[in-house]
Amino acid sequence: MKKVTFSITVVVLLAMIVGLIGYDRFSTSQNAKKYQSEEKTTTTTKEETTKTKTKKKKNSQRIYCIGDTFTLGSEFASYPLNLESLTNSEIIKFGGNQDTTFDLSIRVGRTKIFANNITIPGDKEAVDLTFYNEKGEQVEALKNSGSNFDEVTIQGIKGTLAYDSSRNIHTFTREKSGKAVTLTAPAQIEATLPEFNENDIVIIFSGNYDKQNNQDVYRTITYQRAILNQIKTQNNLVRDDNNILKEEHKDHFLDFRTYLLTNGLKDANITATEQDQKDLTNSYIPSSLLKEDKFAGNDTFNQLLANQVYQKLQELHYIK
Repeated sequence: MKKVTFSITVVVLLAMIVGLIGYDRFSTSQNAKKYQSEEKTTTTTKEETTKTKTKKKKNSQRIYCIGDTFTLGSEFASYPLNLESLTNSEIIKFGGNQDTTFDLSIRVGRTKIFANNITIPGDKEAVDLTFYNEKGEQVEALKNSGSNFDEVTIQGIKGTLAYDSSRNIHTFTREKSGKAVTLTAPAQIEATLPEFNENDIVIIFSGNYDKQNNQDVYRTITYQRAILNQIKTQNNLVRDDNNILKEEHKDHFLDFRTYLLTNGLKDANITATEQDQKDLTNSYIPSSLLKEDKFAGNDTFNQLLANQVYQKLQELHYIK
């Protein structure tokens, strides 16, 4: 079902750890086992806690935690899990194990990577793959599992991207057999990217593996900025367009979108449904004002638009 998205304000919290010393993986593993052991002996308590939590309504605000292993953690231990209990918000963990900040900028879609000079065979046979940036330079990235870029598309061909650590090379295996394709020009490696909604909080916790991969703090900052710019670019397109239109047309510009989000349901004498409330939280036009396709306006939408146009014509003294 198609959804109309609109401008989004993202609150960004930025956290960075560079060059951690003495990180005790064994201790972390033991603590995880201890947690699991304690969990078995406190089943009743946890069930009571779960029942209590189900009664408490979750906040509509989502928190995106973007980072490496420290963020992804495990099923039983990670800072986002603790944050979820503290905030009662929906937590979305995103990133990759041992990701550098450069890797994260690729995963959010800010930094693009390309394939070139290879032939993707017609059958489902793995082919070695080298990453290139927009300048045609080879890049090292995405060597570990993560939230995306395992299933990718290259030149319209869907397939699986994997990393062979024994040979230090990526491979691409097409999903379905078909016609062999030879790449003689850069083709972007595409993957599903995260989408951020209205009032989402985005936490970037990166830098832990940067120095291990010869990336200094300035490179860390550069790609943290890139990630932030990607979020802002994705979320401010409609707002920027409306600001430009308003500047261009001044009093003749009718910001109908803002009107629908603030007064549309009220002026239509419609009590907001649960879906409408979710829509408004994400800066979507309320579903009660749209047709079933969630794209075109319904009769109420059209009446509200006519009323607003009529009011604007009066304000401009075009009609009395």
